[in-house]
Formats: sequence, C-alpha cells, structure tokens
Amino acid sequence: MDVEPTSAELIGLFERGEFARRMAHRFGIDGRTDSRVIEERCIALHNAGTIDLLTLVEANALQELPGTDFFMAAYFFCRLLPELDATPDRMMRCVTELVTRGGQDGAANEPNAAFRKWCANAPMRASEIIAAAHKGDELAGHHLSFALEAIGDLTEARRVALEYEDDRRQAAITALGRIEHSNSESCAETIAVFNALLDSGINDAIRANVLHSAMGILARGSDISPVDANALISRLVMNPGKFTIHQCARALWACREALTQDIVTFLLDALGHLESTNKGTVEELDLGLQVLLELGYDDEAVCFVTKLLSRPDDELELETLDSFTRTLLSGPPDLFSRAVVRWLELGAPRLCGGLANVIQGKGLDGAPLNLKAADLAISPVAQLFICRKAVGWFFFKPTTAASVLVSVLRVCDAETAEEVQKLLVDPLLQNYGCVREYLEGLAPDDAANNAITWALAQNRDYLDAQRSIPLIVELQPSEHHRRIEHLRISDQMRDAHKEAESRSVLLSLVSRSVLLYGNRSLSFVDDGHDKLRPMEIDLHSHGISYEMPRMEVVDPVGLDYILRVFRNERMEK
Repeated sequence: MDVEPTSAELIGLFERGEFARRMAHRFGIDGRTDSRVIEERCIALHNAGTIDLLTLVEANALQELPGTDFFMAAYFFCRLLPELDATPDRMMRCVTELVTRGGQDGAANEPNAAFRKWCANAPMRASEIIAAAHKGDELAGHHLSFALEAIGDLTEARRVALEYEDDRRQAAITALGRIEHSNSESCAETIAVFNALLDSGINDAIRANVLHSAMGILARGSDISPVDANALISRLVMNPGKFTIHQCARALWACREALTQDIVTFLLDALGHLESTNKGTVEELDLGLQVLLELGYDDEAVCFVTKLLSRPDDELELETLDSFTRTLLSGPPDLFSRAVVRWLELGAPRLCGGLANVIQGKGLDGAPLNLKAADLAISPVAQLFICRKAVGWFFFKPTTAASVLVSVLRVCDAETAEEVQKLLVDPLLQNYGCVREYLEGLAPDDAANNAITWALAQNRDYLDAQRSIPLIVELQPSEHHRRIEHLRISDQMRDAHKEAESRSVLLSLVSRSVLLYGNRSLSFVDDGHDKLRPMEIDLHSHGISYEMPRMEVVDPVGLDYILRVFRNERMEK
C-alpha cells in the first residue's frame, strides 16, 4: 500500500483503539513510501486536541505491543514526539515508560534523543525542567541532563555539578561531556570543575562519570592542552574502582579520537586492576583492544593482553577477547609473529592454549605460521624453548607446530638446529603424515632445507623399519578390546556431535525432522494462493576427516605425558 490514511481515518483508528497496532506497521504503507505526510497529520491532530497521542503510552497501548511491533511503533512515536504539545511532566513520564519498556535493547534510548529535541524546540520547556530539578523533583532530576544539553547551558551545568551531591550532579556532569565547548577558556572552566570534584573526594561512580565526560570532550577535538588533559585523566584513573575500570574499557573504543600515547597508557594501567568476573567490562575491553590494534597501538594492546592472561589469580581465556584475537590474526603478519614468539617464550598456559584454539587453517591440521627472523633474534635456549612449547600446545594442529620449528631452523645456529630437528622427527613426523606433506611442499631454496631434508630422511628410515616387521598375530588386539575401542570412539563422536548442535546457529532457525528411510524429503508449502506446493529436497552425504596422531593409538598415556612436559616446563632464568 502506498496511500496514506486520511485525518478522518486516523481519528477512527484512535477511537477504536487500533492506533498503536497500526502505527507499528506504518499504517499499512510500504517501506519505500515516505511517512512524513502521516507524521504531519498525526502531529496536527494531537496539537489541535483532536487526539492525544501521549495516552497511547499512559494507557500502556504501546508498551503492550509484542517484540518487534513495540520497537517499530516506538520508533514512529519518537519521530512525532519533538513536535508534540504537552506539559514537561507528562512528556517526561511518557519517555520514562518507553525507555523502561525498551529494556537493554540498543534502541531503548531513542525516546531520550527525541525528548532532547523536544526540549530544544522550545527552550522554555528545558528551563521548567531545570527549575523543577532545583526544587528536588525526582522526575525532573532524571531528565536534567537532556534539558541542559538541549539549551547548551554550560554555566548552569557547572553550577549544578558543584552544588549537589545526588543524581543531579551526575546529570550535570553528563551534560558537560555532551555540550559543545566553543573555546579554550570554556574548556578550562569545565576542567577546573572536574578537578574541584576530585579534590572534594567523589566516589567511584561519580569519578567514572567525570572520566566519561572528559573523554567525550577530548574526543570532539576541544581546545585542551595535552598537559591539562594528561593531568586530569591520570588523576581520574588513580586507584580505580569497578565503575572507573568499566569506563576505562569503554573509553578505548567509544572515544578513539581522544586517544594519545599517554592516555592509552593511563587507561591500560587502570585496566590492569580488571576482575574478569565482570563480563560486561571484559566485553568493553575486547572492543577497546580491537580499536587499539586498528589505531596502531598494537604493542600496547599485545603487552596488556600478555600481562592480563599471565596473572596466576585469574581465569580469563584468550578466546573471550574474540574481537581482539580476530583483528590480531587478520592484521599485519609482523604483529602476529611478534605476539606468537612473545607468548610462546613466556609459556603462559592461557596464552599458548588460546593461540592453539584461535589459529585456524583450511583443514584441521592448522595454518602454517611464518615467524619473522627479527622476532626470533633471541638466545638459542629461548629458540629451543619456543619450539618445545609449539610442539606441546600445537601438537593437534601439526602443520602449525611444524611451521614454528621450520621458522626457527631458518635462523638458529647448528647446535640448536640439531635439537630442533629431533623435535621435527619425533614427535611430529612420527605421528603425522600431513607434516611430511607440508615439509615436502617447501621451496628447495628454503633456508631450512638441509635440516628438513635430514628430518625427512630420518622419518623415511623409521617408516621403512616399521614396514619391514611382519604381521605378528599374537600382538593384535583381541575382538573384545576392538569392541571396547569402537564403543569409546562412538561415545566420543556422539558427544562431539551434541556439542556441535548446541553451538549451531542454523539449528535455531530451521525445523528438524528425522527420515526413517529414503534419500529425499518431501514437504508442502503455501504458495500464497491457498494451495500447497510440493517441495522435494534430495539428500547428499557430507563428512570431514582428520588425521589422528599414531601415538594416540599405540601409547596414549606416553603421548599425554610428553605433551604435559612440553606445556608445563619453564625456562631457567
């Protein structure tokens, strides 16, 4: 439909109680049709007193709409709100109801933005709200920041911030962070207010609010000297509480324009006190670390993650910082090389284990890494140590483990090369055929070619010796033991299948059916003309294969012991 309802039709919908429901569907017009004509008619009818749109909220007609319908209707209502005539008290109550109904959804704050425009359209409304807030009106206090921002009254906001100690102070501080500062003198006055608040001994929640506003002012490019900015931020993040720590994490991504080398250092130092049990702060930190990588603060981000995941009193995993790890993996190869060498050399389980989980390749054998010679310019003992760590943590991604050893072989001395070659032969080549394929695929002029040739020859001799041994029937497992092993593998595959299903996004979107026989399914769908159309789907098999290490079958306990040694050993200092 592309015909807007007339004023008479709108009045009829309102009188029949259908206005809110039809509003959710844009009164039947399609998404390509401009809705401004309907909006103007609704506003005119309300302001003429013919209908009262605020009663849609006061009578809960809007709030009772289900799910998406509510947000669509609320969005339409917010487009009308700035032009509606109403008393400040009624409008504030309506805005509060809509925000409360929106809950944690990202669109829940749209009514606040509309209310700010409503105040700006008639500054006297904002003045009434500010006056009511001064008298202690609780509702006006909750909306004070929007009123101050609407009229851009910095002087009043500074006065309120210093005069009160309740919610009005927080509202004023929030407004100071949003109102545009026209010159350096105005910025200096606001900074002086923030310092005065710090001198008065404000609590952690207020300190976090000041930090948020200060970073907002800096992000807009306001004329504040770096000395004053650094002095304020360093004071704000000193001995931080949980609210300030959360705000530090948020500032890293929400105020990226305000970040400088000094401010990044201040924020990350404060985040060093982070408790990983605060999941919301960890999510904000993840986004912030991603922004640091994008802005070129990569060493600072990697160093911070290194310290954070090396703490013995914490359980935060690298996979939790998925935005950071995804950006690290897809970023410059030099940066990823530095991170891998640093984390393997440190040997922290959550760093090395996290690397093993996030490194993905085309197959299940992992992606080859090309560690840079400059990053491997470390002592021979450290070079051998990171090779042992790579074997221990990347063993089940053998191509990745072998690539680390090859990278070291390209730059290490002859004595270290002998030890690395042995690791390449045993346990990697002795357990995986894919490692042999990877090594044989390297260029003949590779710097590690001599060592690789020796390792391949050793593995060839090992395999020839194995093949030379005839079949000894007495050493074959019994039928009973074979059955036990088959049951174990079956249970393992069933558990893996169930876990994969529980994490699947697709299964939550589609219906599921079980076919008892046949290789196709038949279902009927409505063709839109009251008829059922048959739909046939041919079924095809699919699968995936991976190579199990040979020692997992021959000596699983011995293999597990070797890997535990490699993973847990520490380098002497």
